[in-house]
Amino acid sequence: MRRTIFSAPSKPSTPSAKLPPRLEGGLPLLGHALEFRNDPITLMTRARRLHGDLCTVAMPGTDAIVMTGAKAQEKFFRVSDDDVSQAEAYRLMTPIFGKGIAYDAPPPIMKEQLGFFHEALREAQMRTYAQGFIDEAVDYFSSWDDFGLVDMYEVGNELTIYTSSRSLLGYEFRQQLSGEFAKLYADMEAGLSALAFMAPNLPTPAFRKRDKARARMVQLISKIVEDRRSRGTVGEDMLQSLMDASYKDGRKLSENEISGLLLTIMFAGHHTSGVTFSWTGILLAQHPEWVAELRAEQRALLGDRDELTLEDLRAMPKLDATIKEVLRMYPPIIVMMRKVVNDFSFGGYDIPHGSMIFASPTVSHYMPEVFPEPERFDPTRFMDPRNEDKKNPMAWIPFGAGRHRCMGIMFAQLQLRALWSHLLRNFDFEPVEESYAPDYSRLLVGPRHPCRLRYRRRSRKRVTAAA
Repeated sequence: MRRTIFSAPSKPSTPSAKLPPRLEGGLPLLGHALEFRNDPITLMTRARRLHGDLCTVAMPGTDAIVMTGAKAQEKFFRVSDDDVSQAEAYRLMTPIFGKGIAYDAPPPIMKEQLGFFHEALREAQMRTYAQGFIDEAVDYFSSWDDFGLVDMYEVGNELTIYTSSRSLLGYEFRQQLSGEFAKLYADMEAGLSALAFMAPNLPTPAFRKRDKARARMVQLISKIVEDRRSRGTVGEDMLQSLMDASYKDGRKLSENEISGLLLTIMFAGHHTSGVTFSWTGILLAQHPEWVAELRAEQRALLGDRDELTLEDLRAMPKLDATIKEVLRMYPPIIVMMRKVVNDFSFGGYDIPHGSMIFASPTVSHYMPEVFPEPERFDPTRFMDPRNEDKKNPMAWIPFGAGRHRCMGIMFAQLQLRALWSHLLRNFDFEPVEESYAPDYSRLLVGPRHPCRLRYRRRSRKRVTAAA
């Protein structure tokens, strides 16, 4: 199925109406909820094709206004926090992040909490993270046979858990990492469903497992905090940055806040990196001509050197463009949401309080007026002289945009560059399946299983991190 998003005028097709036009169809009580659960992209694409930049779709208990197109998306990301609420839209995350953490905190506190990550992403820390990414890649792939079959979704999830846990919780925790950590994470992630969007606290088996897993994860993180404080040790990781942080009033973070913020960044980064890792493998296996370009870039940059540095990872424009193109075609987050708490206007229409507003990275990324031939894999669209993403900064939005843009974007891109730099130099990949499609059954979208590729080792040359 093609996913080209039709061009549309900047205003919906019913300018005489005060409220945005409504999408036809839907069921009594449920509205368009079943279609949204099963195929949200087709639903939102149809809304844009029929009604333009603003279209109302009926959901249980409320209306959702889909905002697409450059101007509408700019409004979505720049509307005042006095008029819309992320917290109300993302209550499904509170059981995972915790009470008073991120979306559940008052906006000024949430702003302070997210600001704590700035220290954790400073230059010195990024060097430590980069070395960890490189070392993890070398160790992980050294255990592979010379040829075989792998599920890239499983590899991506496992490998990014290793790299993320090392960066977030420290090398010592990573060394002790067992299957329990991955199992706990999977149990929490399984709690992110369409039901969680509507009623996140129902006593279902999946939600009980989610809550039990979170409690155990907090236990593990709190134990590390207690050990460091009792021994007086200092780590080079995000955990240490949060342990050292203070609110503006001088209050230190509690262990519950530290755990909740680590879970926040973990969920923000791990799934995005794992999914993008797997889609990168699929698309490169399908486009060997571009792989040749990427390998030429690696040879020109590294030559015969055995060391890989942070500067090297930042000097790979073709690999960087590749990851951007993967994120354009297959963004892990397909819809971003806000709850309207005060009426506001846009494009001649009133957006009423009590409704939801949606922006979709997938819909945006397939608008041909912004990204020509959107179905085509073409990383050069993100390179000079085209730079299609820079012509409209509100169009390429896998990490959001504006003041709410994800701060971990550089962390995620650096992580993916380190992993794929190693794989490009050491392995060939071929597709196994006839086609690979997104799995829209989860709120965080990855490839449908199985996601297998055939691989063959190219050489055993070891590239390590520079000391």
